[in-house]
Amino acid sequence: MKVGYLRHSGAEKKKSDTQLAVLQLAGCDTFFVDDAQSKGAKLRVALNTLSAGDSFVVAKFDRLGKTIKGVVDLLTDLTARSITFVAVEDSVDTSTADGRYLVHIMTRLALMDKLLRYERTKVSLAIAKTKGRTGGRPQSLTQEKLTEAKKLIDGGMPVRAVAKIVGSSRATLYRVLGAKAVG
Repeated sequence: MKVGYLRHSGAEKKKSDTQLAVLQLAGCDTFFVDDAQSKGAKLRVALNTLSAGDSFVVAKFDRLGKTIKGVVDLLTDLTARSITFVAVEDSVDTSTADGRYLVHIMTRLALMDKLLRYERTKVSLAIAKTKGRTGGRPQSLTQEKLTEAKKLIDGGMPVRAVAKIVGSSRATLYRVLGAKAVG
């Protein structure tokens, strides 16, 4: 069975007619149409109707997903389920060696993109650290409040009361001061 999928926004009605014509010429038996409001719901339905030996057909790659990783994940899933993928206007057919090779290249590109984003993030964090900025949630206790809390606890005041005075939780005081210092 050949399942055709097309996606369009409301402003692209003419494009969906063109996509439908391409899918009909490709010999699709069933069609699923997504628009801006459905947010990919029909894609999920289309993918659930496919079984081993079927073909999933789109007019162009750009109709399949919004990110390289999303497209690669989808193609990997189809391959694992023994479903052929065809992008008619891009001349991609995973039943051929060239089509499988393209999917392999796309997988590598998605991995490279992920690694590049990781490296850029690492560099940005290092630069921020040299400027005195650190990630994460700001400390709830200043050094002054921490010193005050320690003195009050050492003076015998209950942790619950100290937490109210310094504007913190008991758990934070136990974590920051340590169980031995508080207990």
